[in-house]
Amino acid sequence: MTVFDQTVWISTVGMGLTFAAIGLLVMTMIALTHWARRPSRAAPGRQDPSGAIPADEELAQIEQAAAVAVAVALAQAARRAHPIHAWHAARPGEEPSPWQAYSRGQQLEQRKTHQTLRW
Repeated sequence: MTVFDQTVWISTVGMGLTFAAIGLLVMTMIALTHWARRPSRAAPGRQDPSGAIPADEELAQIEQAAAVAVAVALAQAARRAHPIHAWHAARPGEEPSPWQAYSRGQQLEQRKTHQTLRW
C-alpha cells in the first residue's frame, strides 16, 4: 500500500465512523423524543399534576393570552404616561394659553422636520 492509498483508506474509515456516530446520535434522539411523548398511563382517578407541562395547543393558547396581556398592559402604561391633552395644563374644555400653543407648534414643527429627514 502506498502512502496515498493509506491516506484515502484512513480518511474513508474515519469519515464513515463519524457519520455512523452522528446517525446513531440522531436515532437515539428520535427514540428518546418518541418515548417521552408517549401518553403516560396514570391511574384512572388521578389527575395530571398541576406542574405538568401543558399540551402544544394549550401552550399556544397560554402564550397567546400572555402576549395579549402584555400588549394591554403596555398600552395602558403608555396611556397613563402620555394621556390625551397632556401637552397643556388647561382643562379639555378650555383653550390653551398662547405660550402653550406656541410650544405645541414648535413640537409639531420639530416632528415634521425629523420625519422628512428619515431615510
